[in-house]
Amino acid sequence: MRHLVHLQSVLAQIEVTPSNAGLPGAAFWQQVLGWLAWGGLAGSLASMLIGGAVWGLSHAGGQSHGVSRGKTFALGGMAGAILVGLAATIVNTLSGIA
Repeated sequence: MRHLVHLQSVLAQIEVTPSNAGLPGAAFWQQVLGWLAWGGLAGSLASMLIGGAVWGLSHAGGQSHGVSRGKTFALGGMAGAILVGLAATIVNTLSGIA
């Protein structure tokens, strides 16, 4: 039990402030994150376009299953775009950096 109390007192003294200052390759990783965000937005756009097309064509053809799938893809693309767009803000807010 003493070890647990000692561990808690040591952990209580640790302070972490996220920073990329002086990190080798920080610019590269920032670029990679930008590429990933672009890929996420491109995928979301593709999902919305394809889902909208499936939704519309299935509705015109009277296929309720296709309408449901198209709607799911279109709305999933919208949710994905929102998450990608807000990801940095969410992380910064939750970590207290902003």
